[in-house]
Amino acid sequence: MESAASVMLTHAPPEYKQRVKHRLKWATSKHHYQIAPRGDWLGWIILAGRGSGKTRTGAEDCVDYILTHARARYAIVAPTYADARDICIEGESGVKAQLEDSGMIEDIDFTWNRSIGELKITSNDSYVRIFGSLKPNRLRGPQWHRAWLEELAAWDDATAGDDLNTCYNNLMLGLRLGVDPQYIVTTTPKPVKLVRELVARDDVVITRGSSYDNLKNLAPKYHEIIEKYEGTRIGRQEIMGVLLEDVEGALWTQAIIDDSRWRPEWGEVRLREVYVGADPSGSATAGETGIIAAGSIKGKCPCGERQTQQHYAVIRDCSKKGTAMERARAIVTCFDNAGADKVVGERNYGGDNVQALVAEATEGSDRVPYEHVNATRGKEIRAEPVSSAYEQFRVHHVGEFVKLEEQQTTWEPDAGWSPDRLDALVWAITKLQQRKRRKARTGKTQARLPERIG
Repeated sequence: MESAASVMLTHAPPEYKQRVKHRLKWATSKHHYQIAPRGDWLGWIILAGRGSGKTRTGAEDCVDYILTHARARYAIVAPTYADARDICIEGESGVKAQLEDSGMIEDIDFTWNRSIGELKITSNDSYVRIFGSLKPNRLRGPQWHRAWLEELAAWDDATAGDDLNTCYNNLMLGLRLGVDPQYIVTTTPKPVKLVRELVARDDVVITRGSSYDNLKNLAPKYHEIIEKYEGTRIGRQEIMGVLLEDVEGALWTQAIIDDSRWRPEWGEVRLREVYVGADPSGSATAGETGIIAAGSIKGKCPCGERQTQQHYAVIRDCSKKGTAMERARAIVTCFDNAGADKVVGERNYGGDNVQALVAEATEGSDRVPYEHVNATRGKEIRAEPVSSAYEQFRVHHVGEFVKLEEQQTTWEPDAGWSPDRLDALVWAITKLQQRKRRKARTGKTQARLPERIG
């Protein structure tokens, strides 16, 4: 007895045989997490590791939909417009590759207008439009039957969650065509606010996969590359596709950091004074120095929380690995770019040397004031007042500082390791908390807020 696949291939019109063969090959070779779930759902989220075939799944979903629905309107949104173009459409596993493998010819069976980001199927007038998360307002007007959300955790405003005028919010309000509009998310899991919110929803279905599931389709040496991450936190997230939970005992949670993160609608950050916290490496020749710039917010904070108490903004993470002089120069550069008042560094483990190196990096000038602080108390005691200010939503990260936030949310007081960026953060904000109010100053502090640094 012939299989259903054989019957379909046998009876398919000649011009469609390659298309049917390709679609059947995909249908019979996909991994369990690449199979669309049954039932009634609005969103399907694939949480999987790098190289697991997430992009291929999104591209195949797009191709299936636009080939089987006339006049379909399909949106693809990626972290940047270039990501949507270069990976989702033109990449090795992208939409164009799947169309061409199905025997379709560009400029005959479909057209791809690179300049406006639109791919159109000639026979049924269905089209795909691409967007980047950096411009959420571009999604306010268009309407869609279906959407593919690529690497959602890396979207520019994913830390704001499903908030008004975010990229996700605008896309959802446009997902209103047809009788059953749906979206598919393909992302390496990261516990940003939007991902946490979506996985908790009743109208979302989740499938999970790891990099190991797809090794047969990857370079042979990729297994060796990812092996070194086995058993680590980054390996669980980036390779195994696990959405990491908060570390029990850590003084910070990702939710608190995300919920108090500076929002675009609050306008420009206005600072009274800025300190650069520096936590020098114990090694004179190598290692990393934590370098964090933070400032006191001038006047009432636009967040609306606890207006009778001082609020703070973390504006730069310039932490640097390298020689002692390279790290000293990084401190000076951070001081200059942040428009800072002073550098605050720990005396222990090379603090005196850092002060001398900073002076040398500025050719002997005293334009970078440096204040020693002594670590007379344990890290937990030093960090608790700063952690408390976060819990009161009085510390706002201006942008996303991935490595700093990783240290904040994973460090436990008895962990036995020293978090350089976290210590630098604590030094800066602790000194700001201790300072009396100064006359408000704007000028260079306001003009040099950070480009996005992670």
